[in-house]
Amino acid sequence: MTPEEYEEKRRRLEADAADAKKIYIRAKSVYDGVCEELRNLRIDWNEQQRNQPVNKES
Repeated sequence: MTPEEYEEKRRRLEADAADAKKIYIRAKSVYDGVCEELRNLRIDWNEQQRNQPVNKES
């Protein structure tokens, strides 16, 4: 491998790494948002269930 080939490959890999990092950060943000929505859904559901009158059949 020549120095030129090395530099070309290094630049390409650095660009790929930068692109992958941007994609990862975006995906992590989306994932965190979905997890928060899921958590809030569970909290809302549990509160709703606690606030419902209990039906006792006797």
